[in-house]
Order: sequence, then structure tokens, then C-alpha cells
Amino acid sequence: MSDGIAGVLLAGGRGRRMGDADKALVPLAGRPLIAHGAARLRPQTSRLVINANGDAARFAALGLPVVADGSDELAGPLAGVLAGLRWLAREMPGAGGMVSLPADTPFVPGDLVGRLAEALAAHGEAGVAIAQSRGRRHHVIGFWRPETAEAIAGALARGERKAETMVDRLGAVAVPFGDIAIGGRTVDPFFNVNTPEDLAFAERLLAGAAGPFVVGVAGWKNSGKTTLVARLVRELVARGYRVSTVKHTHHDVSAEAEGTDSARHREAGALETVLVTPRRWGLTTGGAEIVWRDEGEPPLAAIVTQLAPVDIVIVEGMKRAPIAKIEVRRTGQGDGPPLADRDPAVLAIAADHEIAGAPVPVLALDDVSGLADALLAARGLALARERA
Repeated sequence: MSDGIAGVLLAGGRGRRMGDADKALVPLAGRPLIAHGAARLRPQTSRLVINANGDAARFAALGLPVVADGSDELAGPLAGVLAGLRWLAREMPGAGGMVSLPADTPFVPGDLVGRLAEALAAHGEAGVAIAQSRGRRHHVIGFWRPETAEAIAGALARGERKAETMVDRLGAVAVPFGDIAIGGRTVDPFFNVNTPEDLAFAERLLAGAAGPFVVGVAGWKNSGKTTLVARLVRELVARGYRVSTVKHTHHDVSAEAEGTDSARHREAGALETVLVTPRRWGLTTGGAEIVWRDEGEPPLAAIVTQLAPVDIVIVEGMKRAPIAKIEVRRTGQGDGPPLADRDPAVLAIAADHEIAGAPVPVLALDDVSGLADALLAARGLALARERA
């Protein structure tokens, strides 16, 4: 996460070519289109907001603030950028800048903000750094200096709404990005969904993409599961993997703040975290508040489909789930029989003491690098089986 950087998702498009649908909320792979961009942008920013006019409640499931243009006219995406910058000045004074992204852009790269911010810092005369792909500049996928708000406000007051003209006036620096691989295809990272055909293409891409490797960290009470999950998340993220987590608890909780274990998952770098309780479950991304669903405990497979695309999902608990898992054993833990002796899905044991005659490799509980290696080796075998 970048300190002092905000993000604004521009959701003011009319969606004429989508049958006048509220395009940001059109479903893609079972989630609103805007949710895909939000999931990719949240880990790259300190705070994220949505720019949209009309009823803000329609975005409630995303758990993000909504800021309006302040005008009944459709003034275009520049008005959304200005609304975001005004919000930045109010809520994050002294922030380093703001990134903007149209809500219909579901595949943006994980280094978007970092590269744009770096380019802008290297060009002190520029007011904005914008993304470029396949030789084309994307005028509102940009990182804006806070002081550009007045120039944008002046242009809009004069009826000048063309984003290309504005970024040129601000001396924009263009940052080129290469294609990305999704579902076995190379894709423009700034592909945007404008038509039903575009939506169908995005659905095919995501359907063809390999699902995440789902692996458990299981053990009896007080065995150290949460600590190990947090350490594994930190290790895997440092190696360049995208990781989300699922935390299962047998206790009802009234707020995510009480679920401190799941908060530790997020602090370690998990893209998204799901907290599952006996009576309801909820999902949170980055620093956003958890969005609860008052439903009985769903199957793990159903939970995974609700997550943004990642490489690995680590499940804490659910010791009986039919997934590969690391068993955790610690001196003084709660009573319960060893899992590896009866569960062939256990790939390794992490323990703080010696274990003789174990059916799987035993690694030290604090050997996070070795345990990550074992997890990734199991992931490689799973991918090989999928491709066979």
C-alpha cells in the first residue's frame, strides 16, 4: 500500500452501448464490474472512493465512500477527477496525489500506481502521469498532483471537458505498460468494457484463467495458525504472489474489529480476507470495512468464487476441507488427534518440537521460507495436473 495516495473509481458513465445499464454494476464473473477494478486498486492506495451521481446506496456492497460531481450535467470523466481531488483536499490534506481509474477497467496491473507515481516524481514540471498501452494514451487513467484541481475546475467552468486537452495542458508524462496474460490470452491491461461483446470477451477471459491454489493452515486451538498464516502471506507477497485469505471461526462476531485474526491477515498483505462465522460471513479488501452477508456458512468453493483473481488463497481453519493443507502443531495446544495421520491432503507439518514417524515432511514452525517452498511445490503439482 502506498502511504498518502488516494484512488478514485470513475463510475459516472451512462452505458449507452450497454443498453443504458448502470455499467459499473453490470455483473462480470458474478461480481459488479466496478468490484474488479476496486480489488486491483485497493492494495495500491491508502484510501479509495467512488465517483458517481445518483443514489450512493447502490454501491453499498463495496464498502467505499461515494462522492458526486456536484452537477446535474454529465460533464464527463474530468468532473469525476475533480470530485476526487476535492475529496482528497478535504479528507487527506497533504497527500502525495490521487490515481483515477474508470470503473469499467477490470484488469489493471498491480504496479499501476507505483509506476505512475514514480514517473510523476521524476518529471517535476508535469501535473499528471497517465498510462499508455499499445501506443495509446489513457487520459483518465492517471496519477494527479493535488494542485491540478484548480486548472481542471477552471477548464470545466469554461465548458472545456476534453480529457486529452487537459492532460496535455498539464504536461502529462505517458508511462507505457505491456500486455498481461489472462486465461491463456495476452490482453491490453487497460481493456475496458463498453459493449455487450466486450463483456462477453471479459467473461471468457476470466473463465479460462486458472483458479487460485487453495491451501489450508489447520490445527487445534492455540496451535499458532493465525501467526503462521500472517507470516506465509507476508512471505508469498514478497515473492510476488497475489494472496487472499479465508478465516473460519466457530464464534459469532458482531464486527470485524473483533475478528483480530482476520485483521492480521490483511495487515500482512492479503488482497482480500473473508471471515466466516456460523451464522454469517463477510469480505473485506484492504483497509475497507467488512461487508457482511447474513447467510449460513457457505461451501468453501462458493466463497472462493467471490474473491478477486489471485494466485493463492490461504484458508485458516476448516481442517476437514478437502484441500491441500499445512498442519500446525505447538506444545501446549488444545487436545485433538494429529491431522496428518488420517488426512492425505496434509502436505507438511509445521511444529515447534520434534515429531518422529510423521507421514509427511516436518518443518520448524518458524521456518516460513521452507514452508512457503513446500506450499509452492504443492501448487506446482496442482497446476501440472490441471494442464495434463
